[in-house]
Amino acid sequence: MTTRSNALSGAELRALMAAGAACIEEHAGSIDALNVYPVPDGDTGTNMTLTLRAALAYADGKGDDAGAVGHEVARGALLGARGNSGVIFSQFLKGFAAGLTDSRTMSAAGLRRALTSGAEASYQAVAKPVEGTMLTVMRAAAQGCVGETPAVALRAAYVAAAEALDHTPEQLAVLAEAGVVDAGGQGVVAFMAGALGRLEGASVPLRIAPAPADGVSSAGQMQDFLHASAEEQFGYCTQFMVYGEGLDPDALRTQVQALAASTVVIGDEATVRVHAHAEDPGPLLSLGARTGTLAEVHIESMDAQHAHFRTLHQGGPERALSPLAVVTVAPGKGIGAVFLELGAVEVVSGGQSMNPPAAELLEAARRANARCVVVLPNNPNVVLAANQAASLSEGLISVVPTESIPQGVAALLALNPDLDPQQTLAAMEAARHGVRSGEVAVAVRESSVNGAHVREGEAMALLERKLAATAPTVGGALAALVAAATPEDGSLITLYRGEGVSPQEAQQAAEGVRAAHPGVEVEVVEGGQPHYPYIVSIE
Repeated sequence: MTTRSNALSGAELRALMAAGAACIEEHAGSIDALNVYPVPDGDTGTNMTLTLRAALAYADGKGDDAGAVGHEVARGALLGARGNSGVIFSQFLKGFAAGLTDSRTMSAAGLRRALTSGAEASYQAVAKPVEGTMLTVMRAAAQGCVGETPAVALRAAYVAAAEALDHTPEQLAVLAEAGVVDAGGQGVVAFMAGALGRLEGASVPLRIAPAPADGVSSAGQMQDFLHASAEEQFGYCTQFMVYGEGLDPDALRTQVQALAASTVVIGDEATVRVHAHAEDPGPLLSLGARTGTLAEVHIESMDAQHAHFRTLHQGGPERALSPLAVVTVAPGKGIGAVFLELGAVEVVSGGQSMNPPAAELLEAARRANARCVVVLPNNPNVVLAANQAASLSEGLISVVPTESIPQGVAALLALNPDLDPQQTLAAMEAARHGVRSGEVAVAVRESSVNGAHVREGEAMALLERKLAATAPTVGGALAALVAAATPEDGSLITLYRGEGVSPQEAQQAAEGVRAAHPGVEVEVVEGGQPHYPYIVSIE
């Protein structure tokens, strides 16, 4: 692409954005490793990559009008935004497109106008803008964008953004303590480096995470940061879409801000995307459901992500590849914690009605830092995505097709670091068949299940995903489920307590199981899973 052009077409603009997205994707792992502010919230490089993939796919075949391409990219980014960084970047792209409204081409002046509009929109989307983040870097790029041609102006914007990134630790103590720059800001600089390289026709060198200017080793600072944050509780990163008519993003932003922290609410009268951090995601989801039609709900445990971050950085930045690691899917915070305690290095949020895509499983496997990564899907609806991730992993991923949480736990218990990977896979595969799985669920509508009539509101006892009994209450269904399993004396029955079941209720249920089956051992584990008051393991 020539650097002497005074204006860029829509196709050229899309090519620049694609090159920027490719640069972020190339460095996604390194950007993810910087993610310390405000809490470990997904993975910045990964989330920006997935957001831009969705944005660019939406803009395919949209003609050669720069304004139209910008609008379609922004729309795709809104619909596909992932994580705090992805949501903010999607708002930046919306503002960028607004700066190109009615423009068939993008001149140097148009680029500056678009960058300025993008930065302003990003600040407006965040309830409490903080300097030293990607917002600061976006604004610096807009202010530094000067020149007579798009290439010269973009080069100036890139230099200004990179300089602003270097100064982010001076603006945020948490970055200085960890010895890193802001991850989202690094993603913005990577995006601009990729776009500039495409425009100039030569690769632009990209520095990732420069050491602090005071000479203190970043590794030492990272250990201080990990020690200081060891006991912090982060809660859940909650994201969802709201569809409707006459929606008011500003009013919804105010309501979300009253319920949560790190809130980003963007959209228009028909579509709004919400991102927020909360100890309990329930009130946020209820608010979304009252506002319009709720969709694309995505909830991640930031406590589990922080545990991974500590594992990633404990002991310094250099880590040797381990022979084998396990990535597992979990539907609740408590179940995720169980998997981490048993030796999983990555927990992907997902399960019934919230199936993670293959790309998410693949990215988790790449973060695991191992020569062989075993993925435990723990749900029949996730097995295909896991197999798809394996096919894309160039031999990195092996799948043990666990179809339930109890199967996943059993497989993970069979993990033996003294065995070679193939022996370990065989042991995990055998172990998953040695446990029976049950669930208690409440029917959301009248239906016929396995030939039996089920009324709305009835509690269902499912054994190996087949209806074993129904009951008026959850406790009654649990009792019927265990009875149908006919546990032998000496069996261990584990009750994973789901959302809406109090610890007292779960303990009473456990006492009931012990009384009905005096020869078995019963334990209760906080699962936190939605949809199922109890997940039951019988072994």
